[in-house]
Amino acid sequence: MAVTMLQDWCRWMGVNVRRGLLILGIPEDCDDAEFQESLEAALRPMGHFTVLGKVFREEDNATAALVELDREVNYALVPREIPGTGGPWNVVFVPRCSGEEFLGLGRVFHFPEQEGQMVESVAGALGVGLRRVCWLRSIGQAVQPWVETLRYQSLGVFSGRDQPAPGEESFEVWLDHTIDMLHVWQGVSERERRRRLLEGLRGTALQLVHALLAENPARTAQDCLAALVQVFGDNESQATIRVKCLTAQQQSGERLSAFVLRLEVLLQKAMEKEALARASADRVRLRQMLTRAHLTEPLDEALRKLRMAGRSPSFLEMLGLVRESEAWEASLARSVRAQTQEGAGARAGAQAVARASTKVEAVPGGPGREPEGLLQAGGQEAEELLQEGLKPVLEECDN
Repeated sequence: MAVTMLQDWCRWMGVNVRRGLLILGIPEDCDDAEFQESLEAALRPMGHFTVLGKVFREEDNATAALVELDREVNYALVPREIPGTGGPWNVVFVPRCSGEEFLGLGRVFHFPEQEGQMVESVAGALGVGLRRVCWLRSIGQAVQPWVETLRYQSLGVFSGRDQPAPGEESFEVWLDHTIDMLHVWQGVSERERRRRLLEGLRGTALQLVHALLAENPARTAQDCLAALVQVFGDNESQATIRVKCLTAQQQSGERLSAFVLRLEVLLQKAMEKEALARASADRVRLRQMLTRAHLTEPLDEALRKLRMAGRSPSFLEMLGLVRESEAWEASLARSVRAQTQEGAGARAGAQAVARASTKVEAVPGGPGREPEGLLQAGGQEAEELLQEGLKPVLEECDN
């Protein structure tokens, strides 16, 4: 039954089943944007929600999705269906624990009528222990918030991206914090530890852990973390990281200062793995800058002089030199633009004078007709003015 799938999935994910929704009947060709838009339109009254995962069900020939709400299901607001691609999508959730609501389990459990299994008979079969179950559940719900906040500190976010997005952490940073927190959470149940671990995962990393738990729901949080280390951890050999250091070069469109920072990360990794002696790091950094980076002439000359003197700049010294060079380049570019604009203005003025002189023409002997000598003199004067206007530009080009 669908509700069993919801309960099992929530258990695997370490999610409170009363905050979970199972969406059934989503077409396989429904893209993520359309899926998210349909959910937001239907679930907006219920507050914030998170899509924890999707799975294709062969028996339905459609996709099912698990959604976690930021609070328990509001039975007055939760929709039974969501309008979407391919027709309405069914919404499955656990019922309230009351006799009246239990009679409505046919809508929630989606019992097929053709099987002849009446909801009333199910309620009658379980009605004996229903009050006791409700009482135990109310006690558990009262204690649960205290348990979940016990020594609780949420993890950072890791998605498995090569370049973490804003708000995300690199794997090394996330791993250090997670290892510490798993040690702090030793008194917390394994289910809660697993749930808290999943809270800090997104994207590829979250999909990986979902697959592991689907294969074996008994995996511990420590098992999941070990799998993440195996996939996303730094497994490079000494030779590999050394080659990366010696072949690193500035990419097209990459700022020189960004290349210096990227190179430093490689050098630090190489020193941690003892693939590079710390005493030679400055020398390797200088070599890569001179052979694998695009340097301005003054910076190139300065670095070569330092190498000839046997002095290799440290990381901070190199970064300072590079930033000074970038500031000088930016200043030079502004100066060139200003001079180009001034030259263009001078050329425009000379052309205007030349056009004005050519307009002083009339019929021979008629009114407004200048003597030929004056016309020639005017043309010569315009030419002299034009040459005078172009002089700064020509001098600039010669320089």
